[in-house]
Amino acid sequence: MRLKDKIAVITGAGGGIGRASAVLFAKEGATVVLHGRREENTLETMRMIEEIQGKGTYILGDVRKEEDMRYLIEKTIELYGRIDILFNNAGVGYSSPYQFSPIPEVSTEDWDAVFQINIRGIYFTCKYAIPHMIKNNGGVILNCSSINGVIGCGAESYSATKGGILALSRAMAVENGKHHIRVNCVSPAATRTPMIESLLQNDQDFYDTWSTIAPIKGIIEPEDIANAALFLVSDESRFITGQNLVVDGGLTIS
Repeated sequence: MRLKDKIAVITGAGGGIGRASAVLFAKEGATVVLHGRREENTLETMRMIEEIQGKGTYILGDVRKEEDMRYLIEKTIELYGRIDILFNNAGVGYSSPYQFSPIPEVSTEDWDAVFQINIRGIYFTCKYAIPHMIKNNGGVILNCSSINGVIGCGAESYSATKGGILALSRAMAVENGKHHIRVNCVSPAATRTPMIESLLQNDQDFYDTWSTIAPIKGIIEPEDIANAALFLVSDESRFITGQNLVVDGGLTIS
């Protein structure tokens, strides 16, 4: 097992990439702490883990609220004594309530809302988790960015947060290497998550574009991202830090 006896915290674990990663991490031996806003969805992920005789628990909360994220980290330490892996997966995307229009058409409230979830959430978890990782002589932080942080894709507010995640991850990797803490990113292209499933089903142009745009044709599944995440949080990547693993079928090089 590649994550035997590891303690892994995953935000946005109620579906999509977070759910697929949680199930895979548990299958590989980790005890998984699921974090999500919606109890029904998060419980379903917990049920899937229990079906494979995996171990873990769930904690509800909102990544925009510092107190919720402080509680997530402190409760994990209370239950398990340490955090080996922190996967900051929670985020908003194209089919969120926020409008990803050109900047002149984006309200200040919508702009701030995207940053609160995609950037502040990572700041809060890292603020409270890193001191415990230092005490434990190391750990792994994985942040979910996007190809929007790598190439120009429009959607300025979303893209700005994803580019910010890349810069933040590199800075944290440099700062925390001396503490044996690795920090990396995984950056998917359009993936069949709940956030974009309705677009794939109801917008034929969207489906046709994203299923044919890359050299490797098809729609990326959450499990594809989970497999990449597993490598980056495992000891197999013990000398990899400050890097961004793009999972896009070759889109960004074509």
